[in-house]
Amino acid sequence: MEPGFVVDHAHGAVAKSEWASGEPRYSKWSGMRMKGRQLYDVVTYRCMRCGRLESYAQEPEEHHKD
Repeated sequence: MEPGFVVDHAHGAVAKSEWASGEPRYSKWSGMRMKGRQLYDVVTYRCMRCGRLESYAQEPEEHHKD
């Protein structure tokens, strides 16, 4: 497992979740230092029977090879 965190881009708006690599580093100017971090879209699946959620930070499509 790799350390990282879920990024909140929405300031009163709706946005998709992203996962950022590495430990959080705070900045008093921008809230969070993001330079040089790899970002991944977060995809969440819900069990229709019990409601359990599982989230995954999937590799961007251009990185997948068949």
